[in-house]
Amino acid sequence: MQQLEPRFGTAPWHGAAAIVGLALILSVPGTALAQVGHRPESSPYSDLRIGQTVTLMSGYLAGGRGKAGVGPSGGPLGGLRWDIHVGGAASLFLGAYMFDLERTLLDPAQPPDTRFLGTASQSVAMLEGGANLILTGEKTWHGFAPYVGAGLGVAFGGEVPEDTSGFTFGTKFHVGPALGFRFFVNRRLHFRVEGRDVLWRLTYPGSFFTPPTSDPNGDPILNPQDTTDSQWTHHPVLMFGLGYTIRL
Repeated sequence: MQQLEPRFGTAPWHGAAAIVGLALILSVPGTALAQVGHRPESSPYSDLRIGQTVTLMSGYLAGGRGKAGVGPSGGPLGGLRWDIHVGGAASLFLGAYMFDLERTLLDPAQPPDTRFLGTASQSVAMLEGGANLILTGEKTWHGFAPYVGAGLGVAFGGEVPEDTSGFTFGTKFHVGPALGFRFFVNRRLHFRVEGRDVLWRLTYPGSFFTPPTSDPNGDPILNPQDTTDSQWTHHPVLMFGLGYTIRL
């Protein structure tokens, strides 16, 4: 099986920490600029008066399927998100999403030329929590409130009866940074666009590292000399949302 993506040698949460740290620096001048340089009636900045919001979310998850090529990816999502403003430029959030992803099916007992069996659907449910930092402080700029943040949680994979290879997605811890903005139509209604990098760790069964039983001289799915039995995979996600402020 051709290798589909490189190994990752660094901890997956390092990127999230760097983005949040940069946001802390950037948010200070952004807040200060909101206070000077414009008369109140002509300022592009407006007070951001939000307490708690509920947002309907949709989007698409892409990205890595692992070196074996069997990880779930490539599908739409839908869900619900709750945000609460906790003071200053900071907010916390909880989210629940459902993904309809695609899995590649392989038969490790067969040689490379015949082990591909097609694809199957993989449902994945995700629960998460996290924090965001608004780059314009407690203000919007022409209605926009850009932010950076990070989330972590748990993903639960549904059953794939067609897959008899021994590989299962199971339950995965996930983590990743986010970058996005909200556009406020008024004090109650806003639109959200968010880009994220979701990382979870795949674990491969022993059968992926042994020669196929139908051809003992054939290559296994994964080479045990240069591949471990687990691997972090990156998944870019683009999300869109329609939010409503339920408490100012």
